[in-house]
Amino acid sequence: MSQINASRALHLWAITTLAMTIVLTVGLGGVVTSTETGMAYPTWPNINAQGLFNFFYGSLAEDYGTGSALEHTHRQAGALVGMLAIGCLIVALCRRKELVRMSALVLALITTQGALGAFRVLGNTQSGAIIHAVGAQVVIVALVVLVKRSNPQWTGFAPSANSHSPEGRLRFWADFGLVLLFFNLLAAASLRHKAGAFSGHLVLALTASFVLFVASFRAMHDFHDRKRLIRAARGVNHTIGLQLGLGLATWAFLFGPLAEQLADERTRFLVQTGLASSHLVLGVVLMAAATNLSLESRRA
Repeated sequence: MSQINASRALHLWAITTLAMTIVLTVGLGGVVTSTETGMAYPTWPNINAQGLFNFFYGSLAEDYGTGSALEHTHRQAGALVGMLAIGCLIVALCRRKELVRMSALVLALITTQGALGAFRVLGNTQSGAIIHAVGAQVVIVALVVLVKRSNPQWTGFAPSANSHSPEGRLRFWADFGLVLLFFNLLAAASLRHKAGAFSGHLVLALTASFVLFVASFRAMHDFHDRKRLIRAARGVNHTIGLQLGLGLATWAFLFGPLAEQLADERTRFLVQTGLASSHLVLGVVLMAAATNLSLESRRA
């Protein structure tokens, strides 16, 4: 029991890092993109001669607009996630040495993501913004892997299964859905930064949703006794349903028939920004859920 309690510390650190990454870093990043305030001030790492850890939101917003305060908060959230990743590595070194490499990889990916954010600001390129957005998905996948493997109840990976066996088919559909979802989020990032077509995002979204539905169906139909796998499959299904509904609402208010229904410009801006940002965050949650399903399909 003491060994399990000692091991749980890294698991809790990893969960906290994952949650903060989704809620703060990705969430605030989505708001920054939706409000087009990523270049509120083109300096890095200092902000108009002020440091990263200065909490001068009021004066910053007064001098440079609300967007600059949003961008500053996003950078601070990224720094917080970086410190949490350092904490994961320290805890792994003290208590879960077999996960030191995975913790170090997470820290390296988060550090790289921060560097990509700096290059996006200093270079002010559209491609840099898209790469920075996609990099967040890679960080999420790595964090989910760390969360799963740091769980004291994790039983390791099962041996490779025959492609025609139920296990092999489940793994194929889960992995295929995860890959399609990644490319769909790439298409979504391109669309948000005005470098992609809505049709491409739509086709990939529907295709990835269908493949993940198939994977979830196989999990629930063929593996009744694996409760964690069943929960992972249901989590994917529920998230897809919410995401498709939110995607439809986002399209309706941004490009569809409801775009001009809100006469007040400020109200329309808030609604469109809220929907687009929520759609982005839920897409990242779906990436985490799909990664969880893929890992559970390999669980021993």
